[in-house]
Amino acid sequence: MASDRHSGTVNVKSKQVFFAWGILSSLAIAFTCLPQGYRMLAHSRLVCCQANLPNLEVQKVAQLTTVRILTQRASGSGVIVQRQEQIYTVLTSWHVVRFSDKQTIMTPDGQQYSPLGKPRQVGDTDLAIIQFSSAELYEVTNISTEPDVKGESVFAAGFPMYHRGTLNTTFNLGIQTFRFTQGKVLLLLPKPLEQGYRLGYTNDIEAGMSGGPIFQAQGRLIGINGRLKERDPDFGVYAFEDGTQPPPEMIEQMVRSSWGIPISTYLEFVSLNF
Repeated sequence: MASDRHSGTVNVKSKQVFFAWGILSSLAIAFTCLPQGYRMLAHSRLVCCQANLPNLEVQKVAQLTTVRILTQRASGSGVIVQRQEQIYTVLTSWHVVRFSDKQTIMTPDGQQYSPLGKPRQVGDTDLAIIQFSSAELYEVTNISTEPDVKGESVFAAGFPMYHRGTLNTTFNLGIQTFRFTQGKVLLLLPKPLEQGYRLGYTNDIEAGMSGGPIFQAQGRLIGINGRLKERDPDFGVYAFEDGTQPPPEMIEQMVRSSWGIPISTYLEFVSLNF
């Protein structure tokens, strides 16, 4: 009997060692599968979601990583994409911060921070990087390195600047105005519109949600909000960056879409500049 008990203990320990080794191997594979230039962006926990998350779980991811950016006369949104010790990097829209000399970053816990230096434009696109320092531990979003798929479910988040249906601002409400919407990818343009816009989606977004994140169903970041639906095509907002015009049937779909910049634009900038 003593021999049987000893044998059973050895088997249990062997299984535990094998299980632990399997976890470590999986984590190593998950990390090394990232392109070398993007490994610096990996979340320290190396969370990698393969299956679709429930909508409430994606909303939780959005609430924990989306920030509000207040300027003197307006507001926008952003998403935390990197942490290096106590320095956090936020990705937002260039037009949110471009015309303001002073910004305030409001984190998911309601704390307010001043940026470290001036915002930096991402190439010639409507994206910008802004940083802040904090001893608090904030979540960092997981960034998708997979291509977007037409028809896939997407979720947009941010902080509307106005109370719905009015011109009364929500500045005094801070992060209480958080909004999370569901839709799907409607258009993936073969070439970008001006300032890098290529991702058309059906989600409703509002003024103030510019710079906020777009997530796919696994909770990974795939783009940044930037343009609302139903803009007048006569003003050239749907012209391609190279000056050419889309066909009329495409313009109809473009007008019905909200517009974002794919996260691949940011990743390309990071790989070339860092």
